[in-house]
Amino acid sequence: MPRRKIYRKIYQKGKNKKRFGLILKFLGICFLSFIFGILFLFIYYARDLPRPEKFLEKEFIQSTKIYDRTGKVLLFEIYGEEKREYVSLDKVPIHLRNAVIVAEDSNFYHHFGIDLKAIGRAILADLKLRKPVQGASTIPQQLIRSSFLTREKTLGRKIKEVILTLELDRRYSKDQILEWYLNQVPFGPNIYGVETASKSYFGKSASELTLAEGAILASAIKAPSYLYPYGEYLDELLARKDYILDRMATLGYISQEEKEKAQKEEIKFAGPSSKILAPHFVMYVKDLLEKEYGEDFLKEKGLKVYTTLDFDLQKSAEEIIKERAKTNEKYRAFNASLVALS
Repeated sequence: MPRRKIYRKIYQKGKNKKRFGLILKFLGICFLSFIFGILFLFIYYARDLPRPEKFLEKEFIQSTKIYDRTGKVLLFEIYGEEKREYVSLDKVPIHLRNAVIVAEDSNFYHHFGIDLKAIGRAILADLKLRKPVQGASTIPQQLIRSSFLTREKTLGRKIKEVILTLELDRRYSKDQILEWYLNQVPFGPNIYGVETASKSYFGKSASELTLAEGAILASAIKAPSYLYPYGEYLDELLARKDYILDRMATLGYISQEEKEKAQKEEIKFAGPSSKILAPHFVMYVKDLLEKEYGEDFLKEKGLKVYTTLDFDLQKSAEEIIKERAKTNEKYRAFNASLVALS
């Protein structure tokens, strides 16, 4: 081979090597710039964020309940925008917890607050249909969003959400996060937390719910103002209940037999209720409480007020009054009163 060709080949190799080196340097600079940019954004948005310890100091808004003297008869409940009764995780049956996890965050016990697999699935689904159709928010993300952040859809808010979520998941156990979530999340208009939802929809405590009833509550979380028992979309709610039961069986939370039994179970709802028992007495007590503590305090602090009223005697007295008032109608008298002395 002529010497000139050899020199040209060596020169070309050196030129290619130099070009490859420049490309590597450029890519390295881009990568480092990206990393430093991400770090800068995280540091910038992390400045004024609330501490994750705030959850330990957090007071969940709870309604005030007025009971009769036995403490078993609820006469009236005072609440504002959020009707809630806090309940510890050990009072929530395992099938209800699993139904919520399957419905909202099936990888809950395995991710670090952010579910990268779910994000990937959501991106692919959105690209396939060319519109946002699938969410990827985990239970910790939803908890952070509803507790500390606004609903604005901006890059800054999303970065804050990620930072707080990572810190929340790092500092607290999954069970503690799940307990906070189950008491924070809405299940319908003004209905917050599993205990209040259970009593509002089924007339019993969350600890007494069946598998099918638990799946109903888990179904409502997706769209609480749309998927709730007393709205127009009961069929959609029941269809989602069956879907969640299918998923629970597929993921091994329940057997095929348990799934089929729950899907066939007839769901009996308690019916909407805003009834006041012994209204004159209750309004008198409410007035005293408002003068002592203020209206906002009663709506948020979860007082349990045990009164002197014996509700069994109250019902008997109301029946007597009703009968006596009827006998007085012929005299054009429509009111009656009763005084009881012991």
